[in-house]
Amino acid sequence: MKLARLWLLAFLLSGCGLLTPRPSGRPPLTDQGALFLYLEPWPDGAGRLSVTLSSVTAVRSDGVPVPLELALTDLPGPDAKRQRLLASAQLPPGAYRGLEVTAARARVIGGEGPADLLIGKEPTSLEAPFEIAAGQAKVLTLTLRYEASLPAGVTFVPRFLVGTPPRPPPILYGFCSNTNENTLTLFERRQHEVFRVLATGRAPRGLALGSPPSTRLFVAVEREDEIQPFEITGDLPLPPLKLVPGDRPWEVALSPDARTLLVLNNGSNSLAFLDAASGAERGRVAVGISPISLLVDRSWRRAYVLNDVSSSITVVDLATRKVFGSIPTGAGPLRAQLNRAGDKLYVIASGSPQLQVFSVPAFTMTSQITIGLGATALKVDPRTDLVYVAKQGEHRVYVYDSFSLIPIDSIDLPGDASWFAIDDTENALLALMPSLRGVAAVDLASHRVLGVIPVGDEPYEVTVADERY
Repeated sequence: MKLARLWLLAFLLSGCGLLTPRPSGRPPLTDQGALFLYLEPWPDGAGRLSVTLSSVTAVRSDGVPVPLELALTDLPGPDAKRQRLLASAQLPPGAYRGLEVTAARARVIGGEGPADLLIGKEPTSLEAPFEIAAGQAKVLTLTLRYEASLPAGVTFVPRFLVGTPPRPPPILYGFCSNTNENTLTLFERRQHEVFRVLATGRAPRGLALGSPPSTRLFVAVEREDEIQPFEITGDLPLPPLKLVPGDRPWEVALSPDARTLLVLNNGSNSLAFLDAASGAERGRVAVGISPISLLVDRSWRRAYVLNDVSSSITVVDLATRKVFGSIPTGAGPLRAQLNRAGDKLYVIASGSPQLQVFSVPAFTMTSQITIGLGATALKVDPRTDLVYVAKQGEHRVYVYDSFSLIPIDSIDLPGDASWFAIDDTENALLALMPSLRGVAAVDLASHRVLGVIPVGDEPYEVTVADERY
């Protein structure tokens, strides 16, 4: 198996395989801006109405319409009680006087069943002036004005209230990186609604957020070979921290004193130590082949780098900035987590059906259980030591007792999960679901899905201002 994986690596490095960066869904914003329209929850009493939209356009101040790409055409759809992305597009910068919405069909359920409503062929104008700036994204919300949209009971006119989401206090911020869209989605973690979208360089991945009251976020931007800092109380990025060409950073971690950044470089098989303020490199260690995941213990003593092709974990001593040792794992280690005491290391692998447990600091395997192939996400709750595992193709989270490794419960999700984070204040598990372009917030006490937050294309990581580690 290992020989086959090494052969695959040679093939990839030859320029014929997956290590060649693939095109992004949208180019990064440079001389263009972007608009994201989010549909607010369907109003109470409007459940009997269904609408099919044919177009949404932004109208420039000179009257020229610019079409948007519809993400949602049939309203309200199955998720009427949550915010959803309605439409988006990259737009020329400048002043816009509003939007135009055109409906293709509208139906209302009455006492005798569904009946088609009369609709106009001309678009409905929504006067709401806004500005588009080069290199920046604008977020607007649309709320259906139900009674105004049915003026005579038999006619439908798509009338919406256009708004700008308010900015919540920084402690309520949540973040998601969208690799194929070159954006960050900022959401309010209690209301589960998006309030900002920030443009990044090409292929943003890992996130590192300073502990409150810090308001600085660091983003690993793979195809720019840089770390992009943001002051999250504003909308503009800070000067990037440049890496070595070809590093291709995937994940990043910030020290408790916010002075040191650890950067996992998938392209150069290395872990770099950066000064968080200046970006100056303070050290670098070689790790295994194709590192894809980074875990740092809570005392900031050791870092664990999971090497996909090497099927190993490189343990790095953070004080000496040297490799402490290496742990052999199942094929393609994907995620690792430590228990509350920090003396057990749990590991899932993409090519292995086993959940492995290693002792710390001896790093010997103490136990393993068969969970089946296709594990995609892993989280150990340091408050309870419960182990949460997600698998590909299963809309479910499996809950394991950490002592016996016996499955004790499961949580149903709307989609497959690829990343877990725990919102400490809300005691909620955040499950990132790429196929749905959403983040499910699950109450850890009741196991009830509290809400689903819309995010972007190919989301990679989600974090919140008070994530529980």
